[in-house]
Amino acid sequence: MAYMLAAIVAFSAIAGITMQPIPLSAQQVTPQQTLPDPVPLATSPSCGQVVTTNVVLTANLVCEETDGIIVGAENVDIDLNGHTITGPDVTPDGATVPTPKDSSKVGVMVPNHNGVTIRDGTIEGFQAGILCTGCQGLTITGVTLKDNQIGQFSTGATTISTRLSTIVGNAIGIAGHSTQLSEIVNNIIFDNDLAGITLVNSDDAKISLNSITESNNGLYVDNQSNDNFLFWNNVKLNTIDINNANGLPVNTNNNQFDQNNCDTSNPSGICIGQ
Repeated sequence: MAYMLAAIVAFSAIAGITMQPIPLSAQQVTPQQTLPDPVPLATSPSCGQVVTTNVVLTANLVCEETDGIIVGAENVDIDLNGHTITGPDVTPDGATVPTPKDSSKVGVMVPNHNGVTIRDGTIEGFQAGILCTGCQGLTITGVTLKDNQIGQFSTGATTISTRLSTIVGNAIGIAGHSTQLSEIVNNIIFDNDLAGITLVNSDDAKISLNSITESNNGLYVDNQSNDNFLFWNNVKLNTIDINNANGLPVNTNNNQFDQNNCDTSNPSGICIGQ
């Protein structure tokens, strides 16, 4: 557990990149004028590119020494379109670099921009598959995050929605640090070494209908995380399926655990049938 928290603290030291979009002044269109052509999509950006328009990948993106995509504007839609962004911790022939993985790069970075969507593809082999620092309203759907140090990491963020995604083979699947109002719903999360989902100093999350298996801690919530609602999850085959602050009674931080199908919990009594 100390290693897991150390990894999360280390992530919080990553410098955010704040790049504001250039505002467009409103112009009045006269009958003699024609409207400008719409801004084209940024199709298949290069590794490390800052994108300020919607993105549709048309091919895989292999980033052996750089970050993947950096979001530089509000309301950007990143459609992976079934393709993969591969980072330094996966070799060109597709093999995973032996542990410990030490890449400092990020697959998709969302620094202080709101309303971003990431969907329908795979991100693998980075320090963080998706990193959100200070963003609001991030939506992740239909994404596979695999073989990263942390699949999805948010810090200082609000309203992060992760749905219908697969998180596998990371050190930590999903980590929220100082994150409010997360929704983690209908995901398959398995074989993440230290934890499937972990919340540190994070409140008001809704975590439901997930399958979380084969980790040290399936679902971990620390003692500074309050008012989280965790229900109808299948949390099995972990060393500890559900861990509320290493055994802290749930009423002390007002976390609610309801109808979770699990075998082991700390404290006891959180699983169905305990």
